[in-house]
Amino acid sequence: MSAARSTYRSWSLTMLIVLLMCFTCLPAATQPTAENGTYPPVSTAQKQCLVAALAPQDSESSPPVNDEPNSRVVNIGFEDVTSDDPTRIPEIAHELNSINVTGVSISVGRLDWIGFPWAKYSNQESEEVARTGRDYVSEAISALICSDSGQRRTITLSIDTLLGRDIELHPERAGINAQGTVSKNWGSVSAWKYTDLSTRLEQLTSELINRYSPNSINVTEMMFPSYTFSDADFQDFQAYSGMHQWPLTAEGAKDTDSELLHAWRSDAVSSIMAVVARQFEGTDVQLTMDVRSPFTTDSRGRPDSGQDYEQLLKIVDRLNIWNFQGVNSSGYYDTEQLSRLFVDAAPSRFGIELGLWEKYGRLSAETLERELRLAEEHKVQYVSITPTSLMDEQIWDTLRKIWGAPKDVN
Repeated sequence: MSAARSTYRSWSLTMLIVLLMCFTCLPAATQPTAENGTYPPVSTAQKQCLVAALAPQDSESSPPVNDEPNSRVVNIGFEDVTSDDPTRIPEIAHELNSINVTGVSISVGRLDWIGFPWAKYSNQESEEVARTGRDYVSEAISALICSDSGQRRTITLSIDTLLGRDIELHPERAGINAQGTVSKNWGSVSAWKYTDLSTRLEQLTSELINRYSPNSINVTEMMFPSYTFSDADFQDFQAYSGMHQWPLTAEGAKDTDSELLHAWRSDAVSSIMAVVARQFEGTDVQLTMDVRSPFTTDSRGRPDSGQDYEQLLKIVDRLNIWNFQGVNSSGYYDTEQLSRLFVDAAPSRFGIELGLWEKYGRLSAETLERELRLAEEHKVQYVSITPTSLMDEQIWDTLRKIWGAPKDVN
């Protein structure tokens, strides 16, 4: 076991012991309850699961994960992981305990906004970590890995590859679109290929594997949808294509729909993910990736954004297709259509991620229920809901209604 992993497990077990002692010492009259806005003591089954899951021992000794044939996952966004509200994560845990959820996906932040202390990259810690010194990722894992019935949930750690602070510090890394607009969040193809960005993503992935022993790591927002027209990008495109100018339309404008441009973007994304995949060799950790929903029946998915499904499936274990019905760029097809186009033919290689974003708020519970029922009808093996920050009681009720209550493992 690596030193980082041993340190994390030792810290987690210490925190667990303190937590259990606190619950044990509380007088009955002052123990927290759901009615007063906090939550009941840890159950005996949950204590046993937590001790086994977080003990500083080899992973082979960890309790088995949920044996449900289908994966039903709730995604915890960074805004909840690092919330200043001390009841927020316990509140989410309380909701999850009433639903047959098999796993959670926990956001660890971005390359330049990390949710745990990391001495090697202390200048890239999030403001929350820099201010408090807390390891928000380990706290979320400890709070969510076990249900109150003693079932161990799978843990996915999700890395967002958008950039913000990094571009502020290195504006030359920003992507530029065909109209000359400079992005505040998207890095250019050339920045990802020729600066330290890919190396940092690789190192962050390695750190997560060694420190937390997750079941999987998910990479999200790894795409090049439009901001790929900087001078440095053109030099890379020229080396790739042999062309001496950008593809042009009949009117002489840059042809953003060029197949050659899309192939170049897809080659860039695949090369970045191939670097990341090296960290998974010899481990049991899966590498998954979020992809935009297709807007045609092209089996390649979204090569316009650099997300050629066929290429990526040679590198990653599974692709999570965004089914964001409230978002134009990722809500073209519903769950039934996505199932027929992709999932049915390769059910272990594709998942469907249901997003709760809507133009003027959150997706309605009725729309979510329809999509969840379609997933059940088509026996989609991997379904996830994102994010918890948009889940009101109607959304939680819908999940209870469709996914049912958890099994009692005792």
